[in-house]
Amino acid sequence: MNDAYDELEKADEAAALSFKRYNPKCFCRAYMSTSCKADVITSNLAETFNGYIIHVRNKHLVDMMEDIRAQLMKRLVVKRKEMQQHTSLLCPRIQERLEKEKHEVAKCRVIPSSDTLFEVGYYLDTLIVDLDARKCTCRKWDLNGIPCCHAIACIFFCHGNAEDYVHESYTREMYLKTYSGTIPPLEGERHWPTVNMPIDPPPIKVGPGRPRKNRVKDPHENPKKQGKLTRHGIEMTCSSCQRKGHNKRSCPNKGSTSALPPPQPKRKRGRPKSTGEASISAVHMHESQVHHDNTVEPGRIGKGGKVAYTGRGRGRGADAGSIQASTSGKGRGRGRGKGRGRGGLPQGIGVLFGSDGSVMKNVMPMSGQPVAGPPSEGNINVSQGGSNQIIGSQNNTF
Repeated sequence: MNDAYDELEKADEAAALSFKRYNPKCFCRAYMSTSCKADVITSNLAETFNGYIIHVRNKHLVDMMEDIRAQLMKRLVVKRKEMQQHTSLLCPRIQERLEKEKHEVAKCRVIPSSDTLFEVGYYLDTLIVDLDARKCTCRKWDLNGIPCCHAIACIFFCHGNAEDYVHESYTREMYLKTYSGTIPPLEGERHWPTVNMPIDPPPIKVGPGRPRKNRVKDPHENPKKQGKLTRHGIEMTCSSCQRKGHNKRSCPNKGSTSALPPPQPKRKRGRPKSTGEASISAVHMHESQVHHDNTVEPGRIGKGGKVAYTGRGRGRGADAGSIQASTSGKGRGRGRGKGRGRGGLPQGIGVLFGSDGSVMKNVMPMSGQPVAGPPSEGNINVSQGGSNQIIGSQNNTF
């Protein structure tokens, strides 16, 4: 137990200290008495019986007792017949545990001190086995009455049988004696003898005060949510600094950016919107080559040097409508549009002038059809060749 406690203290010192605050003498096998020949320290027997009568617990007291009597009467007969089919000296489950201990005998080194006293080496440990007192240093044989691997090695050294050294309470003969009793059957109420003296139940005594209707609630039960416990006793973790012992509201590093984790990008709700922007990042224009007559409307030039065209296509075009809707008048933009177009090109962007002051003519628009003539009122020119790419329209230069 001390070795296991040291390992626990190395893993978690707080858990080891909390374990020691409870009294280990009440539940540790190292402090258990060896007179009962059982190493069970739980209430499994009571829970097993509780599950055995689970279907009759909600009945009336007399009916519940009658059902329990009938089940136990049947159980005594079934268990006795099952054991009568076995011919081994021990009970089947005890025999399985003994066989597991026999597989560990090959790892033991036996050194005799007398006919019944031995020194056994098991890995790096050394133990003493006394066959007369039926004791071993590991106390496993002392507690449950089944010989451990160290004791079985000494028994085999003396050419004995390990089943003869098991406690008598685990033998087949003792099991049959336990279930040898019977519960006599009982006649129904119709065949009971008649009694002239009336038998009345005892009077019901009503206590003072209003009787309780609500159940007794757990001290840590949430009063607002029935059947839900509060977070009492749960160690909280701060979502800001990722440390235990406090939450975000009482964080000592509240407001400081040094202890904060890197911000995570928030996912936008809904469908991703199509901006309908045409990139002009490949355009290299000098300030001397561009003449500004009018200012482009806000939102027409996006991030990364992207120009948004005015959508006038069929359907729902927006200020940032698709290029297809802008050029052919048949596309679909997102947002609320301005109605149905007639196949015109984008307007209100600008005209490109060369370094010598000449105007670009006979260029290819985005629709792929050549447009001839100077940029006059109603004519739209687009340049896609070389290092320049721009769209021109009425009364604007860019």
